[in-house]
Amino acid sequence: MLAKVETSRSARQLNITRLLNPRHIAFIGGDRAGWAIKVCRAAGYAGEMYAIHPRKDEIEGVACVRQVTDLPVAPDATFISVPADSTVEIVGQLAKMGAGGAVCYASGFAELGEIGRRRNEKLLAAAGDLAVVGPNCFGIINYVNHGSLWSVPYLGSKTTRGATVIGQSGNLCINLSMNQRQVPFSYIISAGNQAVLGFEDYIEALIEDPNVTAIGIFMEGIRDIAAFSAACLKAHARKIPLAAFRVGVSDLGAKVAASHTSSLAGQNELYDTLFERLGIQTANSVPRFLELLKALSIGILPKGRRLTVFSSSGGDNGMAADFASAAKLELPEPTKAQTDAVNALLPDYGSTSNPLDFTAGYWGQEELLTPMFTHMLSTGYDMGALVIDHPRPELGPDMGKPMQAMVRAMAKASRATGIPGAVACVSSESMPEPMRQQVIEEGLIPLQGVHDAFAVLGHLASYEAFRRRIDAGDLPLPPAAPPKNIPAGRRILDEGKSKTRLVAYGLPVPAGCEVALADLRWAVEAMRGPFVLKALSADLPHKTDAGGVALNLADAAAVVAAAEEMRRRVAAYKPGLQLDRFLLEPMVQDSLAEVLVGVTIDPHFGPVLVIGAGGILVELLRDASRLLLPASRQEIEMAICRLKTFPLLDGFRGRPKADLPALVEAIEAVARYAVDHIDKTVEIDVNPIMVLPKGRGVVAADALIVEAG
Repeated sequence: MLAKVETSRSARQLNITRLLNPRHIAFIGGDRAGWAIKVCRAAGYAGEMYAIHPRKDEIEGVACVRQVTDLPVAPDATFISVPADSTVEIVGQLAKMGAGGAVCYASGFAELGEIGRRRNEKLLAAAGDLAVVGPNCFGIINYVNHGSLWSVPYLGSKTTRGATVIGQSGNLCINLSMNQRQVPFSYIISAGNQAVLGFEDYIEALIEDPNVTAIGIFMEGIRDIAAFSAACLKAHARKIPLAAFRVGVSDLGAKVAASHTSSLAGQNELYDTLFERLGIQTANSVPRFLELLKALSIGILPKGRRLTVFSSSGGDNGMAADFASAAKLELPEPTKAQTDAVNALLPDYGSTSNPLDFTAGYWGQEELLTPMFTHMLSTGYDMGALVIDHPRPELGPDMGKPMQAMVRAMAKASRATGIPGAVACVSSESMPEPMRQQVIEEGLIPLQGVHDAFAVLGHLASYEAFRRRIDAGDLPLPPAAPPKNIPAGRRILDEGKSKTRLVAYGLPVPAGCEVALADLRWAVEAMRGPFVLKALSADLPHKTDAGGVALNLADAAAVVAAAEEMRRRVAAYKPGLQLDRFLLEPMVQDSLAEVLVGVTIDPHFGPVLVIGAGGILVELLRDASRLLLPASRQEIEMAICRLKTFPLLDGFRGRPKADLPALVEAIEAVARYAVDHIDKTVEIDVNPIMVLPKGRGVVAADALIVEAG
């Protein structure tokens, strides 16, 4: 990722506003600039247009001046379609004359290698406060004032208010503009290489625009996690929801350094962790991304996850139940009062349940379905969904009338009860535009494809819950920025030194001692067994592999014998290493589970806390939750509960419940140390923490700190 150049943020933000609401646009270049003029004119732009070309007198009817300095105004927006080196020169001229922003269509910058990287640096230096989109991008579709900087024909919008998409793929942005899903758009921004403007800059500007109802991000990566996080939190403060679709999610894995923690902290999971913290709803396909943006833009949000579903098909209801369950939506059964009321309305062969099969006999019967839907929505549900597919328009207008009647029945029930409603079709193409428009006009959400519909309803419920947290003042903590300069080299602290550091922050450890071979007998006499003996050396980060751990030693003779054997094994494992120091500890007994707690400093995401199944289960299960630091106590508790092995801590098969509060406090101690020492810490690995029954605490049996330098 390219480093961001700091300039006057307020001036650049003002220029982004000018770029998105241009009074005048300049077009620079040849054929591509001509296409952009035609697109802008066809969209209905009413402002001033200028063209610049060194030899042509006009482009698509717009008179040309020879160079940028000949323009009569400093344009609010400029479309630049010239070779890369000329692009840099023109950007500098526009910046000097006080222009607003520019789209740089040309490629040949950071994506090209070393030559492109140097060219990119020149572009950054030339841009100043100019709001530069790209380079290597298609530009901006502007549905608000139609001042589009775009060279490909696109469909108009029936509204100027809606979602904005910021995409790193120009071709995908073109495809989104052609969607047939009734997604209302305000802007589509092809961000390209993000040499000057990044996601965070666009978000901060867009949340000031009253035409923006939601922000969708199509990304490969984020260049500045801290700035992006701050911008997203500002968006939530303005009640602007965020959605993301990320490509390149295959995890190549992290290199295993001195600990297990690195191997459990993959980039893909870190993006998921970031999005969860920031309340960003994520899609795993373009259709779901569009459905999610549509629903978020309409802005009808449920107050919870309890759903009731209506259809006239057992198959539809079966699919609805499956997809709703996958989305973690609840499908509670109706109450007795609801059952009695609905049964009275159904034919004799019908029965009340959730999902509700209202039978084919009631197909299109608005007067019968309205009270039925109303009874079901009246109690115990946060949202309702009607599943129907519309016949093809070629079959004639009469074929669609039953669906229109059922939509009206659903809308009346929704309005009467105040419960949000959606209309979903099984096949994504089975809801034509007139039906989608009717659903929206009736105050419902049209969702295309039952497989995506219930996932989207789950996202709406999640976003509403996140927004309630924000409204209550429970703001997510922004992730800590990674250190800018990490010293080269690595220094491993042995277990004794590592534990000493972490004990100062509140981590409980066994009451052991560091001891030489000759002093082992008297050290044993000072503590109660059974004992654990460990090799103590910074050159043995993986003591078990080297035979450097002996467990369940009964007495002094067993301890001394284990030490002698350990010296032989270590010498064979690592020739030349003379083992002369040991760590003697009482063995932790009655542990209910072993938990790994680690921290790794990601160069992009900063400090990452990993909580997982510990001991030998690390490599066997790879069961881990990840959090970006700093993390709240609630986030740590939730991360523990997400573990597959959490039942071991929660009274599995009649066993005692574990001391979870003590485990959380121990994890907080490790996290505090990591944040306070972020400039030097490379990794921390506490494995395992032995979790004892409730009221008896936890004990960190092993610890390892790796520092830079």
